[in-house]
Amino acid sequence: RVAMDKLHDAPLPRRGVGRKRRVKSGAVTLLVLLVLATAWWLRTSDTGGRSGSDDEPSNLELHKMQLEGGTRYRSYLRSHPGDHDRLHHLDEPETAHHRQGGWLEGMMHTTHQTTEPQPDDSADITHQPRRDSRQSSPSNSKGGDLIADVNEPDVPDEPDVPEIDQTLYDFEILPPPTIDASLKNYQQVDPSKTEHPRWMREMWSQTTTSVTVTGSELEVLSDTIPPELAHVKPGETLFVTFGTISVKDFVVNWLRSAEALRLAPLFVGALDDEMYRYCVANKIPSMLLKGNSVLKNRKSEFITAGDASFKKMGTVKTKFVQDLLEMGIAPILTDADVTWLKDPRAYFKKGTYAIADALVSTDCIDVPGDKHDENECSHVNFNTGVLHFRPTVASKKFVEAWKTKVATSTIAWMRDQPAFNLLTHEGVGGHSLSPAVSIKKEKKGQEGHRMVYYAANATLKLGVLPNWLFGSGHTYFVQAHHETHPTDGSPFSVHLTYQYGDTGNYAFGKRERMRQGGLWRADVPGYFGDLGAGDGDTNTNWDTGGVDTGGTAAVWDKNHVGGEKFLVVLDSGAQLCFPGEYSIGTDAGAYKVAIQRHFAEDKLRRVTVRNAMALAEALGRTLVLPKARCYCDKIWNNLNACRAPGSETFTLPYQCPMDHIYDLPAWFTGGKDGEAKRPFRTAGFLTDDRLGDLLKERQSTVRLVVDRRAYESVARKNNAPVAGSPTDSVNGKRAWTSDELRSATVLEPGFTTGELIAALKATPWNHTQTATDAPILEFDFLGGDGSFCGFGDGDDGGRKNKSAAERNREFDTSTAIALSGDQYYCFTESWRDMGSPKSGGDEPYEPQVV
Repeated sequence: RVAMDKLHDAPLPRRGVGRKRRVKSGAVTLLVLLVLATAWWLRTSDTGGRSGSDDEPSNLELHKMQLEGGTRYRSYLRSHPGDHDRLHHLDEPETAHHRQGGWLEGMMHTTHQTTEPQPDDSADITHQPRRDSRQSSPSNSKGGDLIADVNEPDVPDEPDVPEIDQTLYDFEILPPPTIDASLKNYQQVDPSKTEHPRWMREMWSQTTTSVTVTGSELEVLSDTIPPELAHVKPGETLFVTFGTISVKDFVVNWLRSAEALRLAPLFVGALDDEMYRYCVANKIPSMLLKGNSVLKNRKSEFITAGDASFKKMGTVKTKFVQDLLEMGIAPILTDADVTWLKDPRAYFKKGTYAIADALVSTDCIDVPGDKHDENECSHVNFNTGVLHFRPTVASKKFVEAWKTKVATSTIAWMRDQPAFNLLTHEGVGGHSLSPAVSIKKEKKGQEGHRMVYYAANATLKLGVLPNWLFGSGHTYFVQAHHETHPTDGSPFSVHLTYQYGDTGNYAFGKRERMRQGGLWRADVPGYFGDLGAGDGDTNTNWDTGGVDTGGTAAVWDKNHVGGEKFLVVLDSGAQLCFPGEYSIGTDAGAYKVAIQRHFAEDKLRRVTVRNAMALAEALGRTLVLPKARCYCDKIWNNLNACRAPGSETFTLPYQCPMDHIYDLPAWFTGGKDGEAKRPFRTAGFLTDDRLGDLLKERQSTVRLVVDRRAYESVARKNNAPVAGSPTDSVNGKRAWTSDELRSATVLEPGFTTGELIAALKATPWNHTQTATDAPILEFDFLGGDGSFCGFGDGDDGGRKNKSAAERNREFDTSTAIALSGDQYYCFTESWRDMGSPKSGGDEPYEPQVV
């Protein structure tokens, strides 16, 4: 029975090839008999095409029944046993899946003797951060550089998804639980009761108008494939993202990350006319989604979670998902701020996940707990940023309810994700869903043996994706689990959650995180120093339409004169050398060590960056930020051992994202193109594999040493740590050799920009040019209180009649906000030391920010 229910999961079989009957010329009587015989045969043959009748479905009808499964389909098969064969001649060429009995054959075995681990079939093609962007990749054979033509799709060859041997996986499918309709849905909040915190009750009290569904374009089902989806066949998976024109840069990044892995077919659901026109102009498979009119006249360009249009956008998205399922397509849906790192399709088909109606990612950041796979993350919401549906009857019914919930709810924040969580927990009576599979304890949590649950009144089999393989903004960028625990496997994707620094005009925080991690592929050519090296690992040519490069994208001439030049401070010079253990412990007193180190190094870094920004401005160079270390996490919650709850064991310090330590929007003009006020590059730029060859050459760098004897003397008197040496190796990169240190230009502490310019002019770079012409100026240290004393008199940088004092005040005023950061720390240990005080009377306690 289960195998029949899941026939829709198998690739569709061979197109009908009716037996050709040649009618020889002869007597009219014989011809008539042959015609009658042929008509009879066409009605009864198991392999011929059928036209359908009142009591017998046509091939098209049977095809749809096959996709839907369910009672009607099983009843038909019982009354027409011969049609088992007919199912293999409906639409598509026969595949190895059918010759071998389909990839579901044998998956129900519960006693396998396999001892060898299953190889990672999906890891053949991976996207590693900061790879060389100049490698070749598939392109449009029609002469363009894009993935497909909207009218005549020309999709790059899809990589072979390996056959899955389901006999390697040992589990049993459990019957659905009995549903008690009286059980409370713990995702639901009654604003009139005090059992939930005040902020939560206030959220549920905020109302808005619903989106009309009945009788509108959001109600009519689409069961025919439109021309825009002609490159997708029923039964195939389709990689989908959505976007308005405001997130075009992120859509481009998504497309390029997918194309680098040869993921296909791809599709962009356009949520406004501008996005659709952009996709058509660039030959990106797309269509203007039904119901998009509800997004017109939105208040913000970039729709954030708090925007009223977010709810309406969820309605349009869920309607499109419903249409895809009606077409028999199995979508892999992601938000535009997701980037793909590996092809997930084989992983989705392994073991327990193969029986799921849907797979979803999670907001849980507790990696050890999630690895146990014992419902330790059940109290955390599912995240629909990565979501895969199969076109089952259960999925279709769920998505219909999902769409209706998003559209008709008058709760202001009832977007697609909260509605998904609310519906999946119907009939649960708690946070933990009921298991749909039984797995031996020693295998639980392993690949192919992840739990699948009964959700939505036990009508939907739901698999939850591992939080370290489908990473979040915390597990990937803060915990960096893939780096600290490489044996746990490399991630398939990362979703830019758990971050700060976005506005209604642009997602600055998301973009800079991806740049810092080497995952951003939407910068213009020239961003990495050589023309063509900034287009994101592919030969594609999607127009980024003014995507800010964080600096000038000038083409270098052979002598570098007039090209973009950079100024950088060594990572070691912006980091302190603390005594004792490098990593922060997890004991009760660890937070004290962590916060002391955090603020001490933060002060050094802010002074360093302030001075470097001024020097870059005076010299007309682009600043490359040093890597920043954080010893305490930034989270909107209390901290345990300076770590966010659920991630108490991850390694501290970690490399800070910019949005953790700066007022990131203040670095930009605030426009919808995300243009920087002062050109800069994120940390790690000069070690990115996509860096131009000229910048990679060590002789392209002129090195400068700031005398720090006075700085170190003061530190010793105060028993304080000092900044690292230029010969220190930070991750084995950009450290100076002894010869490079000896040949560096020495600057006295307290120098001004005028004195620096004079020193550069007196320092040769090559046989014909001075250090002012060098592509890179690299300082060992700028963080002492008296290391740099600002703009000098007579060096006005084109600002006539302005004194040094005026320029210094002007600079400090313009950078003060950008160099500030909203940091707050609520230590659980400190709260406990004070006797765990509470406030608010009988209301649930919420830790206050201290």
